[in-house]
Amino acid sequence: MRICPSGPLQIFAAGVFTAMGAEPDIADEVASHLVRANLSGHDSHGVIRIPSYLKEADGGTLLPAARPTIARETEVAAVVDAHRGFGQYSTLFALDWALARAQRHGLAAVAVRHSTHIGRLGEYTERAAERGAIAVVTVGAAGPGVGGVALHGGVGRFLGTNPWSYGVPGVHRSMVFDAATSVVAEGKVQVARAKGTVLPPGCMIDRDGRPTRSPGDFYEGGALLPLGGEVAGHKGYGLGIASALIGGLGMIDDADPTTVGAPRPQSTPGPRGRIGGVFLIAIDPGAFGNREHYRAMVEETLAAAKRMPPGPGQMDVLVPGEPELLSRTRRATEGIGVAEATWNDLAAIAERFSLPLPEHRPA
Repeated sequence: MRICPSGPLQIFAAGVFTAMGAEPDIADEVASHLVRANLSGHDSHGVIRIPSYLKEADGGTLLPAARPTIARETEVAAVVDAHRGFGQYSTLFALDWALARAQRHGLAAVAVRHSTHIGRLGEYTERAAERGAIAVVTVGAAGPGVGGVALHGGVGRFLGTNPWSYGVPGVHRSMVFDAATSVVAEGKVQVARAKGTVLPPGCMIDRDGRPTRSPGDFYEGGALLPLGGEVAGHKGYGLGIASALIGGLGMIDDADPTTVGAPRPQSTPGPRGRIGGVFLIAIDPGAFGNREHYRAMVEETLAAAKRMPPGPGQMDVLVPGEPELLSRTRRATEGIGVAEATWNDLAAIAERFSLPLPEHRPA
């Protein structure tokens, strides 16, 4: 394990993305998003993603220099074409459009097509809450062989991890919920493999449908299980397929349906039975009454949750979004841990682009 301060790590990431062909504003945004995920305690969505982004760019499925455009819009709805550029940048572009329209009309929605990986969803809903808006963000994909999640009761891959995130502003704090619709996110499998650890029970099956805890089995044709596992997996299954179907709104006028996270050249026809995309909604509480009264009610409810007695072995009751805030405070001082396997990947990338590795120390 290597420990890196966030600033040098972000500069390094931005340097990699610039070397890949991204313009400086795009490179800075994606680097900031990844490092903030690390700071927030979600290493699965942090700099561990850099090697996979580079692999996608080398293969032509990620176009680092691409910028999003609006393909279709009304006063309160839009379709954004990401053009296979960095998903973090195109999703923020969509969010900014939705927030601006929600200020004028009370709410607005955007679907994004031809997106690549968009990173930690909580980043977008946090930003919306900081601007006083409610936001819902999801990204999903579904179809035979898509993603890494099996259907409830099935064998084989059909769903992405298809997360949902909700952000609701209070006065001094916000509620930010962000979770995959699988028992664990695929990034957690990456982290476990990098650290040489096993997964918790009930997360995954191997290619033959047998329970397994080995991260390597996932990369040999295994699949993650929907949220709820064997007992209540229908819940994660339903949420996951809803994410994909709603995300598919951006594909309606698109002659080339592209699976989120695995885009193909525009000239390649998409296989039948696949659907997916990014979808987000921004809501101005002021459209429903006094926005400050609403935020005060949210604040009072979150404060009441904090006053509930903790269970055995627990120090405190945390509200959604609070673990990330606590992690950012701690890691801003202590630094960000990078697993040795990930560090070796970053070192190879640094050598390829003649970039200095970020400041670091042994754990």
